[in-house]
Amino acid sequence: MGLRLEAAAAPHSVRSQRGAWRQRLGPIALYVLLAIFVVITFAPIYWIILSAVTPIDKLFQVPLNYFPSHFSLVNFQSVAGLVPLGTEFLNSAVISSASAVITVLVCLLAAYAFARLKFPGSNILFLGILLSGFLPAVSTIIPLFQMFQGAGLIDTKVGLIVLYVNLLLPTSVWFLAGFVRQVPYEMEEAAQVDGAGFWTILFTIVTPVLRPALATLFLIDLITAWDEFFTPLIFSRSDATTTLTLGITQAATDPVHQQVIWGFEAAMGLIAIAPVFILALVFQKQIVEGLMAGALKG
Repeated sequence: MGLRLEAAAAPHSVRSQRGAWRQRLGPIALYVLLAIFVVITFAPIYWIILSAVTPIDKLFQVPLNYFPSHFSLVNFQSVAGLVPLGTEFLNSAVISSASAVITVLVCLLAAYAFARLKFPGSNILFLGILLSGFLPAVSTIIPLFQMFQGAGLIDTKVGLIVLYVNLLLPTSVWFLAGFVRQVPYEMEEAAQVDGAGFWTILFTIVTPVLRPALATLFLIDLITAWDEFFTPLIFSRSDATTTLTLGITQAATDPVHQQVIWGFEAAMGLIAIAPVFILALVFQKQIVEGLMAGALKG
């Protein structure tokens, strides 16, 4: 009898051990994937920082040194002499901030219209606006350049702001329309009964409810506009409109030897991404909460 009980208990014990191992392997696999993701994400950033603080003659020495053993700021000093950093920083701040503000304002009106107003073809129009954001930039750059050249907007901040808003609007409208649909329509009906008009309802009833989403959208659009490179590369012609991202190409080439100086390019790249990195780090909680609010309510 005892032998039969032991024989019956043995498979159960084996199954219990297998289940315990599976429970242990799950978190381990998750941490391994997370570690791989962190390495892939931060390895390029680490190499940029390492290249920026390493003297040019020590950067590609054999064997490669993956730790900053020769710390120096000479690359930043050289970049400051090659590139008008103050002007480019101001241009980036003005253009990206204005683009984000205008995008949020226009997006609020468009998202409210698509979420509340039902008119023939609204769904098709909404889908068309969304799909327009996925068009390759190369396919639209020639007609846009001809239009802006005819309007005299080439190499102007106004022209770049218009282009940035055009770039940001499609996905921003789609993002905010989902939040507007979650606002209880009964609140607007109650305001209408009290005699409130359209603008009063929009800015005193709907907008306060959408404040977390609007703040999140503004930050995302600001970061996207700051990081934009292709648009100023085509439509900027002078230091008056050159942004920090475009300044990376100016700092890459040595004017004497006409060759790429990777230390200069890394230093300029670090200067360009530092403000955005700090902004995302400071407001990461607000960004995550704004994104999660829509997911949880949906």
